[in-house]
Amino acid sequence: MEKNTYGSFKLMIILSFLSYSFVGSDCATINIQYASALGDPGMKNDSLRVAIESWNQCNEVGEEAKNMGSPRMADCFDLDYSSLPVKINHKVDEVDNRLGVQNGTYGGINAGESADIYAAQKEIYLGNKCQVIDDPNPWQFWMIMLKNGNTDTLAAICPENGKKAKPFPPTGRFPCFGKGCMNMPSMHHKYTSIVDQEGLMSGSFYGTWDLDTDQEDDSVVGNNSYYKVKWEKKVGGNESWVFHHLLKTSSKYPWLMLYLRADASRGFSGGYHYDTRGMMKMVRSNPLFHF
Repeated sequence: MEKNTYGSFKLMIILSFLSYSFVGSDCATINIQYASALGDPGMKNDSLRVAIESWNQCNEVGEEAKNMGSPRMADCFDLDYSSLPVKINHKVDEVDNRLGVQNGTYGGINAGESADIYAAQKEIYLGNKCQVIDDPNPWQFWMIMLKNGNTDTLAAICPENGKKAKPFPPTGRFPCFGKGCMNMPSMHHKYTSIVDQEGLMSGSFYGTWDLDTDQEDDSVVGNNSYYKVKWEKKVGGNESWVFHHLLKTSSKYPWLMLYLRADASRGFSGGYHYDTRGMMKMVRSNPLFHF
């Protein structure tokens, strides 16, 4: 069974900077103000910070896709207004984005041969390059998250309730076409650039889990799995960045996920057991506040 999911939306963060007033019983007006927990509330900053990550069903990497490096990449830049036309100064280059286990300790990453640990440390490395100093804490980027839900039950890779799992035959709940079904996708990147005379900026990440049919352009190949996230904004405009999402499953990859997340800029995020980097410079502590 094949599904197509397409979405185009403008993410508006209402929590940007709120204030209200009310009159108490003594007729005094009380003003209460709230500052945003997000580094870029409303997604209106021309100098975008966005990254992408990929996980398998175990919330790990397992093995890097061939020639792709570790599945963490970033598109972070500042705009230079000192001359016309405005220039985009990227803070992360292709060398950074293609780093993988084969690069050893480059950049201070020390993960040995573990693709899982390497990906977690690469996220911190990219976060350091993208980081914006702010009050009360620095922040790094919006995070696009991909996940492949295939599970090789015969390999028993994923733990069960924190304990080593035992092999069992594949079921409808845990799809797998055979060895390699939990692979990482290809990751291709069109770095943000100014694409027209009106100052429209645009960039994207895209790829497929069907690695045998992967191609570097952003076209969809037949009935294969596919994802693409594209972002657009006009230089100097008051509007927010617009993110377009496309996710396509296939018979081999029927269980795929694509999120755009505002992760914590320190600590754990979304159930993943590694130190993370993200957009939230403050973690809410009110018990009535839920992520």
